[in-house]
Amino acid sequence: MDSKLPLLPQDYFLWSCKAKTIHTMRRQHIFISISILLFACTGIAQSTGTFTDPRDGQTYTTISFKNASTGTTYTWMAQNLNYKMPGSYAYDDHEDNRKELGLLYTWESAIKACPCDWHLATDTEWSLLVDQFGGTDKAGEALKSTNGWKEGGNGTNSSGFNALPAGIRRNNGYDVLGYFAFWWSSTPAGVNGKVWGWDISYGGPDMSIKSKVFRYDVKTLGGLSVRCVRD
Repeated sequence: MDSKLPLLPQDYFLWSCKAKTIHTMRRQHIFISISILLFACTGIAQSTGTFTDPRDGQTYTTISFKNASTGTTYTWMAQNLNYKMPGSYAYDDHEDNRKELGLLYTWESAIKACPCDWHLATDTEWSLLVDQFGGTDKAGEALKSTNGWKEGGNGTNSSGFNALPAGIRRNNGYDVLGYFAFWWSSTPAGVNGKVWGWDISYGGPDMSIKSKVFRYDVKTLGGLSVRCVRD
């Protein structure tokens, strides 16, 4: 465990979530920078900001957009969660990998990992995000970071989401760093022991899936990345 990121006792964290006041809300260190980005190709009005996790002091970039069909504004962390807790793992067990890639979580840990007033993204929220940036055939290009992907698989990051190819933890080992990004959703897939997950590829041997985003049912085993959405 990283000594720089001490865990708070679970009962204290749960108490603090329930005992919020205006004063504590002001101390959540949510800083919204008014930076409106207009995307001519999609007509998306988007703002960026930052959020500081009060549990360990780490600051995350955020993106917010208003969904035209629902009229709801969604705010996502634009970085993989990096909160150390039981059931979270640095790629290859090297703590240095955490700073950029975040941690890989078991599903049981992922559903509890996000800070107060945030939650693990649902399958519906993932669908809305992907639709916002071009749908499953095109959104990968907009969601992917501009560096870090192998074999020319980088994206434009025009969404600000900055999806990094953080790989996966499975069979007590690690795989596909630089080639794939995988994320949990909080939504059961209707099959016992499976939930909906989302992934993006570097592009494949012929780069035919470079811009695609995939939804799939995944067993609640191994470790995937986590993105949090504000309540």
